[in-house]
Amino acid sequence: MASSPLDLSISIVSYNTREILLACVRSVYETAGGLACEVIVVDNGSRDGSAEAVRARFPAAVVIANQDNRGYARASNQALAVCRGRHVLLLNSDTLVKADALERMVRYLNAHPDAGAVGCAQLDAQGRPMRSCFRFPTLGEHVRHAPVLGRFLAGREEAPAGAGAERDVEWANGACLMVRRSVLEKLGGLDERFFMYFEDVDLCLRIHQSGLRLVYLPGAEIVHLVGQSGLGDRQGLSHAWDLSRILYVEKHFSPVRRALMKTWIAAGLLARLMRSPVSSGEPGQRVLHVRQTLGTLRRALRR
Repeated sequence: MASSPLDLSISIVSYNTREILLACVRSVYETAGGLACEVIVVDNGSRDGSAEAVRARFPAAVVIANQDNRGYARASNQALAVCRGRHVLLLNSDTLVKADALERMVRYLNAHPDAGAVGCAQLDAQGRPMRSCFRFPTLGEHVRHAPVLGRFLAGREEAPAGAGAERDVEWANGACLMVRRSVLEKLGGLDERFFMYFEDVDLCLRIHQSGLRLVYLPGAEIVHLVGQSGLGDRQGLSHAWDLSRILYVEKHFSPVRRALMKTWIAAGLLARLMRSPVSSGEPGQRVLHVRQTLGTLRRALRR
């Protein structure tokens, strides 16, 4: 990563989201204000002409077109390898940046050298606040949010992060996460073992472990349309989430907590398998679902 006077590099990973990707890039250019910035789009083998469309509509953007889907973390690291900004914004393609958000985030990092990264407020398509920052995963949190127990413990849920004051948080949703480039260099970028999901949790934990703060800025806002890359494959997304959750547990939990957590995950996968024969959907889809779940179960039980 070469040095440069650019304020900000915006990394956007895309996968078959052409129209919302174009809207996302447009929102970045329209709201950048006085920032000196660059946009880097890494397309993970989209079949909808996303890369070509960005090149045609936004010739100033850097486009890296992969021939296959390399996953979010690996694609993000491709952008990090060529970016030139003092700060890097990891931005989902299914987002729209609102006015002054980028400048607010850059100003905060410029003024607070003890902050390694900042997150922002996220709104849904109707403008309603969504949770965008959270506590780190623990065994207790997973048990508390289990479907069977959730209704008994609902009163203990954290307040949504879409409102309130600026504050330090444990981790912020990677749909819009601005990180100092120097911090990303020190940490070696995102962990590419995470194909999709939990790479942002892992990054935020490593930022904390390096002695830096992570801050939520409610005055900076984006619209997050959530999950547009996987609209046609919810089952595949669930499979990827399970695998990444297992990897995160193996990487960061102590041996005892790791064993307990993986046992809990395995129990949930077994319950899912028991429901599979009577689940709706085409027979071929049910067979694929069973095979994927069995593979993930074996992964959870691996020592």
